[in-house]
Amino acid sequence: MSSLLRAWYVFLAAGLLTFVFSAFVGRVPTSVTAAVALPQNLLSGVGTNSRLTLEALADRRDLRAELARLHTHVSTLEQSNRRLELDLQSLQQMLAVRQDQSSGVVTSAVVTGGSAGPALSRLSIGKGSRAGILIDMPVTVPDGLVGIVTGVTASAAVVRTVIDPQSRVGVTVRGKGGQGISVGEVGGRIRVTRFIEDAPVEVGDLVETSSYGGLFPNGILVGEVQAVLPPDRNDLRRSFLVQPAVDLSTLQDVVLLAPQ
Repeated sequence: MSSLLRAWYVFLAAGLLTFVFSAFVGRVPTSVTAAVALPQNLLSGVGTNSRLTLEALADRRDLRAELARLHTHVSTLEQSNRRLELDLQSLQQMLAVRQDQSSGVVTSAVVTGGSAGPALSRLSIGKGSRAGILIDMPVTVPDGLVGIVTGVTASAAVVRTVIDPQSRVGVTVRGKGGQGISVGEVGGRIRVTRFIEDAPVEVGDLVETSSYGGLFPNGILVGEVQAVLPPDRNDLRRSFLVQPAVDLSTLQDVVLLAPQ
């Protein structure tokens, strides 16, 4: 006999017993009433507990689903917020370049790669001709000159940096004048050659772009003089070494200027 059927017989017997006592005894003793009520209360309690357990499980499933939905929503908001932060940084960088270097700001672009080795002579950027990028566009950041665009596809471009041995930038010394050409050197430095002095060049002087060559706006910082090389007795022009103003290895975005 199953447990459920047995419980049902017990329940019927208890009910019959209650009826007999009520008919012949009158008032049923409290002990008998409690004994009869016990199985009924037990069955009722089991049903109530089962219902509450099922409701709790359903509520827990709903809560987990809601938490998962909220987590996805928060992740989306965080990504959107990060994109807005990056866009703001890019706009701030463009504004700084426009104010301090040149009004010919065209756009900004993400640096997507560079040449191997400690000296980044070439950089790749994530915009091309579809974004208005042209060959010979000067490339810069608020800290100083990066280089110039030498190759363009529809969606990407190549930048030859100031430390590339093929780089040629007309330069002058800030506050002292003079005229010369900066050339990239292996190892990440810049050499200024054939410099005609207006005033003696000293270590710590700042070197910036000049109108010589016509490719770059005037006044963009190129770097700081590290060493002044001994003069050639037969040549009045000087040479000196320059530490680049921009750490090319940490660049994330650059600003592109209209070609001169």
